[in-house]
Amino acid sequence: MGSMLVERHRSFESFREWTDGFYRADPVRHTLAVTTVAAARSYEAEPVLLTFHEGGGGNAATTSGAYLRTPPFPGQVAGLPRSGLPEVVTAVREHDPGLGAVTGPVECATAFAAEWCRHSGGSDHVRMRQRLYTLGELRPPEGVRGGEYVFTEEDFEWLARWRADYSRDAADTGVSGEPSVPELRAFMDGGRIPTLWTDGVQPVAMAFHSTPKYGTSRIGNVYTPSMHRGNGYGSAVTAAAAARARRAGADSVVLFTDADNPVTNSIYRGIGFVPDHDLVEIDLHRE
Repeated sequence: MGSMLVERHRSFESFREWTDGFYRADPVRHTLAVTTVAAARSYEAEPVLLTFHEGGGGNAATTSGAYLRTPPFPGQVAGLPRSGLPEVVTAVREHDPGLGAVTGPVECATAFAAEWCRHSGGSDHVRMRQRLYTLGELRPPEGVRGGEYVFTEEDFEWLARWRADYSRDAADTGVSGEPSVPELRAFMDGGRIPTLWTDGVQPVAMAFHSTPKYGTSRIGNVYTPSMHRGNGYGSAVTAAAAARARRAGADSVVLFTDADNPVTNSIYRGIGFVPDHDLVEIDLHRE
């Protein structure tokens, strides 16, 4: 690759060491990669872990880009080098021949997909458009019934069912569509912390936040069962999760949402989140 060296890492430990400074420099942009690496133990399939080094020197100090994929999920391209795209795509195709989709900021993902199609003779298709929000001044909603509930061991069974329902409702391929307590335990062992909202004794909404890393925490798996919607519970539980993340040391609190969903975008703006940048998930099809 000329003056660009590509290093394939066989363990998350090695990859973590070589990307620490790179991800630390912009943890908001790289929030998905940071939480993926933090949850390394929860992935069963062998990951594809690449670092890129300009000038030919291969060590942590020279890392200028990174790529990772944990099958069967899309490849993460937010960290790819900003230059030398043909060579970068060649390297990714060599090390990750099973790649079937990518996700990342719009400009990165679309450029990568176009170059991948040029190399392969294939085609691409946008599967999902997302927006990353960062928290400004937190404004918890007023007048919402109920309050925060402390998660206990007895809650695993029903919370696993909720995560399965969330997966189907949000079309989140990162969560199993079947209830799984072991999957929920692995998710939480990877640094995800549940915040639950109850109205009386009835659980009505959930959200998770990641353990802060590089001063950043991400909220996800926000869900209100259909029979409880329209009462502000989703806003309340998201605000509560954001407050917990800040108390845990997060300077930046972020979350993803469907860029084309006006309801969720309005909800998150209403409690103090502001748009940071848009992302896209693109399927790659071989001819």
